[in-house]
Amino acid sequence: MRNSAVRFTPRVVGLMAAAGLLGAALVTVPAQAAPGLEFGACPADSVTADRGVQCAVISVPMDYSKPGSPRIDLTVSRIAATGARRGVIFANPGGPGADALDYWGKRVTTLPAALATDYDRIAVQPRGLRWATPLTCQSAGEIAESEQVSLNSGSRDEVKKACDAAQPGYLDTITTENTARDLESVRAALGIEKINYLGVSYGTYLGAVYASLFPQRVDRMILDSNVHPDWVWTEEFAQQQVAGKQRLDDLFTWIAEHNSEYHLGDTPFQVYENWVRLVSAQGGGWYANLTPPPAGVSDLPRELPAPLAEIARDGVNLTMEQAGKVQNLVRTLLSGGASAQTPMVGATAVATYTRTFWPTFARAMSEASTDPANVARLLALEGITATNPTGRFVFAAITCNENAVPGKPELLAAAVGTIATGGNAMDARADMVRSGAACGAWEPVAKPVALTGADLRTKPLLLQSRHDALTKYEGGPALARALNGALVTVEGGDHGTFGRGNTVLDDAVMTYLRTGQATITAADQAPLPKP
Repeated sequence: MRNSAVRFTPRVVGLMAAAGLLGAALVTVPAQAAPGLEFGACPADSVTADRGVQCAVISVPMDYSKPGSPRIDLTVSRIAATGARRGVIFANPGGPGADALDYWGKRVTTLPAALATDYDRIAVQPRGLRWATPLTCQSAGEIAESEQVSLNSGSRDEVKKACDAAQPGYLDTITTENTARDLESVRAALGIEKINYLGVSYGTYLGAVYASLFPQRVDRMILDSNVHPDWVWTEEFAQQQVAGKQRLDDLFTWIAEHNSEYHLGDTPFQVYENWVRLVSAQGGGWYANLTPPPAGVSDLPRELPAPLAEIARDGVNLTMEQAGKVQNLVRTLLSGGASAQTPMVGATAVATYTRTFWPTFARAMSEASTDPANVARLLALEGITATNPTGRFVFAAITCNENAVPGKPELLAAAVGTIATGGNAMDARADMVRSGAACGAWEPVAKPVALTGADLRTKPLLLQSRHDALTKYEGGPALARALNGALVTVEGGDHGTFGRGNTVLDDAVMTYLRTGQATITAADQAPLPKP
């Protein structure tokens, strides 16, 4: 929920990973034995240098439901085990719409050392992204100028026409089910009997779909920061707003507790007032209109983006042009573009991912408070979750192609009323998402796969933070029920809990990989890193 994510927006961005399973019989399979894949150099600028990453290209059907379908090419990355190899582990950083190839390369120093020693680490670039037959809906020269218009406005028929001009039929195949089938194609090409899977955020849903389609190919499955199976997709994004507001209150409280260092206020409300001032000064306007802890909002800024101002003036009977503007605005919220010109909003979004970023964010906010022109640290923090433009294409395609929650257009006017009267912007944004404006007339073409863990030999292990700002806590128990999995509740609100220096949790995950047994049901949040 990349991916969103997410810059203080309802983006599901977040991080996702997949892990290839290994059984005892796999120990004898040499790392080089990949019948259908030949690993070598990776595409330029796709992976971190000097981490031992190699890449291969695999050809898969564009449409698995049609024999003889045209084929597309996906890039696969691998880092070989450094010790006595026990198996293979896949990874993918989610989104939907985030690049996967460098997932393991970026995390060599933060994940438990046993992963590098014992497992070949594999990542499959999701279809539709760069290095995986990019979804192209215009000529290359037009994409940079009007990519959002092509996918974010008009009916699905209009969008499909633009996409089919370049790649006939491809848009309809950008779904979670087909992405899961791509993972299965890679498994088969590697000659592996089963896989383990580690998924974070959207990756939990991808993993659940894979396990439901191919239970005989799954051994261990770890799902971290989980998508609610009944909220795909409109309600998932709407629920992020409630969770996001709670996490902001936690962030403001922490900064207030460290006022001697950051000088932003010694109460959460004082920190909030400084935050509002900075967001408004940077042109954030209505994004700053949050219900503060614990005061009212009668004097907060209420500037409205143009399409919302038009709704407030003209009512819900919008022209096609106005409807397109609103659809673009909501899609921009979902895909993370809303903060592009408001560094404080973008950096705040990143800070909601994990407490690891809190000291950096507080320092950046303090610098901007002292000197409004000093936003370099805010921009650097905001850029951590930046995605390639093809990510927005894939995000739109997946979430609209398979959205199973009908929109409620009447909530759009309610959202505008909330903002115009000084209400909580996050409540308004939730209503905007629930209105269905993100997809508009783009009707789904695929039904979500029915999730089940009935045929899995080993129960999945699910990890869920209590105050996760991107995948609300309820998603953990709900997905655990659907898959008959074992749930570990983690305190705090980190999005993606594994590999954050939380020794108790990391040890439990590694024990599960070795034994298939869940040894804990709860864990404290990860400690903050030392300065």
